[in-house]
Amino acid sequence: MRYVKFMRKSSCIYSVRGQGLVRALNCTLGVLIFMAMFFTLKPAFATVAATKHNFSLFSASAIKTGTTSKICVFCHAPHNTNPSGPMWNRGDSGATYNIYQSDTVVATMGQPTGSSKLCLSCHDGTIAIGALKNVTGVVGPAILPVTGPGVTSGMLTSVSTAFIGTDLRDDHPLSFDYALSYPANLEIKADTALPAEVKLDKNNMVQCTSCHDPHGTIYPAFMVASLENGVLCAACHTKRYWDTSPAVHRDSVALWNQTGENPYHLDMGAAGFADDTPQMQSCLACHRTHGGVAGKSLLKGTNPATSTMVDEEWTCLNCHNGNVAAKDIDSMFIKISKHDVKGVSGAHIPSRATSGDPVRETAANLDLNRHAECADCHNPHGAAAGNHAMGGINGNVIGPNLIGSWGVMPTVWPLSGPAFSYQTVDFASALPGADNLEGYLCLKCHSYYAYSISPPNVPSGNANGSIVRESDITDDFNINNKGFHPVFSQGRNRPPAQANPNWPLNGLGLTNTFSYLEFPGLGPRTGFFNFQHDSTMTCTDCHGPDMTSDPQGPHGSNNKWILRNNETGVGSVRNFCYNCHRRDVYGDEGFVGPQANYSRVPHPVDGLGTASPFYTTGVGTGNDSNYFGNLCLTCHGGAYDSVNTVMKGIHGSNAPAGTVAGSSPLGYRMMNGACMESYVPATTFVGAKLYFRTVDTALDKVCKHNFTDILTGVTATYSCNTVADCSN
Repeated sequence: MRYVKFMRKSSCIYSVRGQGLVRALNCTLGVLIFMAMFFTLKPAFATVAATKHNFSLFSASAIKTGTTSKICVFCHAPHNTNPSGPMWNRGDSGATYNIYQSDTVVATMGQPTGSSKLCLSCHDGTIAIGALKNVTGVVGPAILPVTGPGVTSGMLTSVSTAFIGTDLRDDHPLSFDYALSYPANLEIKADTALPAEVKLDKNNMVQCTSCHDPHGTIYPAFMVASLENGVLCAACHTKRYWDTSPAVHRDSVALWNQTGENPYHLDMGAAGFADDTPQMQSCLACHRTHGGVAGKSLLKGTNPATSTMVDEEWTCLNCHNGNVAAKDIDSMFIKISKHDVKGVSGAHIPSRATSGDPVRETAANLDLNRHAECADCHNPHGAAAGNHAMGGINGNVIGPNLIGSWGVMPTVWPLSGPAFSYQTVDFASALPGADNLEGYLCLKCHSYYAYSISPPNVPSGNANGSIVRESDITDDFNINNKGFHPVFSQGRNRPPAQANPNWPLNGLGLTNTFSYLEFPGLGPRTGFFNFQHDSTMTCTDCHGPDMTSDPQGPHGSNNKWILRNNETGVGSVRNFCYNCHRRDVYGDEGFVGPQANYSRVPHPVDGLGTASPFYTTGVGTGNDSNYFGNLCLTCHGGAYDSVNTVMKGIHGSNAPAGTVAGSSPLGYRMMNGACMESYVPATTFVGAKLYFRTVDTALDKVCKHNFTDILTGVTATYSCNTVADCSN
């Protein structure tokens, strides 16, 4: 009632005396209005009193003083205040802050200003909470004693969850002109689109008070809106793909199994983390607004071995270890051969080349700072669930798990050799026809685009373990080569269905030599059983896990070069070629295919059946005839180029003819194998001729055996001179 009495003395009585009844009525009305305002505002005072910003004697907070019952005095006073804020009752910190920096941020970052500077006068831990400019009954500044958990000498310390410190590199950027963020950054909304709850200051700056109301709200941590489902973050941020694609991280309702590292740092929903899902956590499943990894988009992954917060890989692996996500990707990185995301940290440096560009990594960084991080292949804001569909003419298109990523596409495929010019392509969908071939993703690291004319060494080494450099896969898979696996275009060897009279009258033609026919059971064909002779493929159809139970993708394998095994259950495990090409057509150790005449040149080419050194099991024969341990590579691919110190021919080849007169270019059917020298193709009348290199079996890098030349090989089942699309 003190406020009513004050009004009666200073305003009402004066009005009655001076102007009579009318003024008295106006006075009474004014009192009623003021009382209404008072009682309307009263809950706001009660809200402050119920928050941790109440440091008074009667506060329910653990951090408080024992000397005054006043609440507002810790921030405000009516007289003799600091002009830097509204009746601000505290001094300025005077600290110099390490500010947030990122290669993707567009606005200019500076020292804290405005309300952020006021908030930091407590939260940076440099000034005591009770250090005030004006305290009733005290002349001049005073320090009220404030004690509690995380408070030393009246100041917040790093053990307090409220401590921000002077190093702001791991905190959401503040005190920057919001208008400078867009349209240079298209993932930021215009200031006119911000909801009323999110307020910029009078200078259009983002401040602490844009997200926090220090007087209290119905949400935890003084937030002005809910953090659940990313509501508050989405007030400003509109990440590419997040709303336009069914991003799995946006919609996932997977639960943490309560084992291992807790993937979340804030509890959403009901008490405890048992009900938290990626959907509920949303942005905070990966990011922290305070205390994230400095300069790394405030990521929050924690290394379970050290309990320290690191960056990219552990942000992903805290969930993708089988404890939240169904697939255990973490276990892939203990394999012998891998894209070693755990072996390097902080190397992935995305940036924007020009205003309005999406975030990408420069070719220079991909070259000089070679690395493999999860974000090099996956965009967490766009990735959906599922791998690519294997087989079919669109079998080289990305799967949903690569939506949002990007790659590079050769501007022009040269007639031979590697591509030297590229354009970037965004993977906005997994639908065919959108410049979204999975191979384009691989090109940005494994081609001239990244390493120019200085390719790095292959981590797995050569077949015999010696040092070998990476071949440029635009050279290998060049669509103008004489032969190539169909990663960027359908293969060349596509004869018509009636070319070989031995093929069944099923209209499949050369597809009779593929595993397509071995699909067990009914239903749609999937996986390797969906490959036909006119299908396309991805790099990960060969490079992937060595166990079929492992998560798909080139994360890791116990085979060199991150290679898959033979997954058909028949034939040698290392002969992964049989995943697509039928073993009962091409045969291997101890086996002669009953359908050998389905291939253009029946196997074994020497016609010796199980007596062939190709099909004999033992030292220097069969799989042991080369260092790859894969019989197919004795003749097809696997050559070693000693001039350029690279392996050649496995992906594709444009190799010229061998040294023997009349021999055919070895690029056809990739006949520059580990042991091959020259090759004269068979016709329907003349048998094939195979000439092998003479090698030092102890020193050769790819071949382990000296074969006798085959000059009386079997004849072809059909002639490439009489049918089209036969590729010699």
